[in-house]
Amino acid sequence: MPQLDWLEGAKEALNVDPAYRKLGSADVVIGFKAGKTIRKVTLEAFEVGAVEAIGEDDLRDVELVIDMPARDWTNYLKRRGKGAGPSLLSLDTDREIVSSRNVLDKMKFERYHLSIQALIDKGAELAA
Repeated sequence: MPQLDWLEGAKEALNVDPAYRKLGSADVVIGFKAGKTIRKVTLEAFEVGAVEAIGEDDLRDVELVIDMPARDWTNYLKRRGKGAGPSLLSLDTDREIVSSRNVLDKMKFERYHLSIQALIDKGAELAA
């Protein structure tokens, strides 16, 4: 599975899922990083907006970066797909995988973590 390619499929699936809308509005730009592979994902209002490949220098334009080695992403998705993995919030508490430009941006992770987790879990479901 090419790293982070699951984000596009997860985006399409969530944007037609009424349960995702029930999580509430989310407005945040996230960088997902798996080794050298980086994707920028925009959550806007009640949908997942653009998913685009970016470079390391472009991470300065995102509010949150979720960074794990490619192998860890693969293992995390497998565990989440089986319903056995920890939440992203819990994983960040243990391993500090989420970084931000400032404290206010970091608070967005805590505020929107359910929407972000839904995106990852949908990706895990599609990757399984």
